[in-house]
Amino acid sequence: MQITSVEEGFEYLLSFMNLEKKTSFSEREYRLDRVKYLFEKFGNPHNGINLIHIAGSKGKGSTALYAASILKELGLKTGLYTSPHVESYKERISLAGVFFSDKAYIKNINLIKDFIESGSIPFGSRPTTFELFTLLAFLIFKQEKCNWAVIETGLGGRLDATNIITPLCSAITPIELEHTEILGSRLTDIAFEKAGIIKNNVPCVIAKQKEEVLEVFKNKAGKENSVLTQIDKIIEIKNVSFSEKGTSFSFIIKNDNKKNTLLDEDAKQYDFKTKMIGAFQAENSLLAILAVKKAFEESNVSIKAEKFFSCCKKGIAKAFAVGRIEYIFLGKNKPALIIDSSHTENSAEKLAETIKSIKNNRNAVLIFGIVEGKDYKKITGKLKNLFTDVIVSTPGTFKKSNPQIIYEYLKLKSSAINDINKVHLKKNPVDAFNVAMEKAEKNGLIVVTGSFYLAGEIKKVL
Repeated sequence: MQITSVEEGFEYLLSFMNLEKKTSFSEREYRLDRVKYLFEKFGNPHNGINLIHIAGSKGKGSTALYAASILKELGLKTGLYTSPHVESYKERISLAGVFFSDKAYIKNINLIKDFIESGSIPFGSRPTTFELFTLLAFLIFKQEKCNWAVIETGLGGRLDATNIITPLCSAITPIELEHTEILGSRLTDIAFEKAGIIKNNVPCVIAKQKEEVLEVFKNKAGKENSVLTQIDKIIEIKNVSFSEKGTSFSFIIKNDNKKNTLLDEDAKQYDFKTKMIGAFQAENSLLAILAVKKAFEESNVSIKAEKFFSCCKKGIAKAFAVGRIEYIFLGKNKPALIIDSSHTENSAEKLAETIKSIKNNRNAVLIFGIVEGKDYKKITGKLKNLFTDVIVSTPGTFKKSNPQIIYEYLKLKSSAINDINKVHLKKNPVDAFNVAMEKAEKNGLIVVTGSFYLAGEIKKVL
């Protein structure tokens, strides 16, 4: 029976083993040989597309979107593959942030379904949901004649389904402790997994990293004969400021390790703006610019520096991703709303810095929900003192969560400092939002964070 709707199609793909829901790790569940087999059976749809591959702990989704937006401004038809999503699975597979037609998703999901149902697939287990999402992305990109694509890894890098590609350039955003139950308990363990996207003779650009992480990347790049470019070594970021409207920043090119046609090296200052909020968006933007620059050099694309930077400026200015410190105006005499997806200590710290700068003495309320396996103690420790009330809720049903435990922990902490009435438990996100509206009052600020899935639940409320 043929699938007839996008919703039905994604439900079919979700019926396979979904490792995004798992909190334990088995290397045999992550099989690149199975991915290669699937891609070969579909004619290797990734071949012939100019690719940029992005991994990292935080900011990789924003960086991928920036890169795709730049390529779009350069007049290139660009596919974008990211995860997770906030409201629709179509967010994961798009044309530089714009959905393809429903027919494109349905047609290619049916191709996958017909193939899987026509016979057995070797390796002793069926494909995973993410493997099929990855295949679907490339089938659509090929069908829609995308000549470029920006690909974000799902989890890790070394064994990620996306790692069968050979890009023109790899990029790695900042590394921090995340998914420790799967990727390892040390920064070097996680860096090792992320470094798996560094390919032989393929340049790699990296964000500023801690020294032990940097050593892992340098060693991997050396083994692969990959030219490693550290953003903090060649670019000086200046004049970063942000508000509810977005972020502005300046930068100067300090030096580079090869002759350029796309970067001026005369200490010229470039001034950029983005709709995305937060000082860290400056580095995400510049990492995307460097990745596109290196990819162009590898593909021998001829373009004048003036046009390149003009398109970079426009692409960065137009790019926007939901659920990443997203500011929403709810209307006159209503509180403002920020929806975010921070689920690590470092990202929570960056969110806290942002909230401090734009709070402006407003009464602020936090809605917090996080899935099992995350360090909610350290994350809430970075945030809770900024808010008059903290409302603990459920981040959807996609992954396991236990809001009761978080509530009891925060209640105990608040009791110790006589703030026992500031912590509330509202497992239903609709109820949590309604209480937040009441507590924040008309000129206040509501901040939602802890998970992409909680962001999605609040988006549904809106």
